[in-house]
Amino acid sequence: MGKAWLITHPETDLDKQGKVHGRLDPPLSYSGRQKAQAIAKSFRGKTVGAIHSSPRVRARETAAALQKETGASIHLHNDLIPWDLARMSGAKTASIKPVLEFFSNHPSRPVPGGESKNSVLARYQRFMKQLKPGDVIVGHSQHSLALEHVRKGGDAAKVPMFGGKAGEITEIEV
Repeated sequence: MGKAWLITHPETDLDKQGKVHGRLDPPLSYSGRQKAQAIAKSFRGKTVGAIHSSPRVRARETAAALQKETGASIHLHNDLIPWDLARMSGAKTASIKPVLEFFSNHPSRPVPGGESKNSVLARYQRFMKQLKPGDVIVGHSQHSLALEHVRKGGDAAKVPMFGGKAGEITEIEV
């Protein structure tokens, strides 16, 4: 057993506007890039085996800052893409909250044109099986919110998928 880290990408302009990303792929905001650099500097002196990143721009920017500080290689994983919300991508979170809650509470039902919550959780779970001590995951707030479920199972309807904190570092045992 050892430790690995899960980093949620810092904020984008969509985050500032209270909108869901879904399929959209915005870069980090100016303050998000500064936060990514601060996160990366916090890893100075730590041995990082590999950086596993979502292929989304905001995660890749965070991973690149971390690579600059640690020298570790970056590996992109489609299993770390956030929940595909189809046409709801870019909508104000507050305006679609009832719809998000419906699909979150019915995890086997896919969002029309998108995917089911169960599909998202299965991707995360599949990815987590390959994590090694010293690795870093750079992803989305859904990863930190779903971490306990992905590791221990349980009722998928109870897993929160929205409301996580941007730019958060979570140490995990692997």
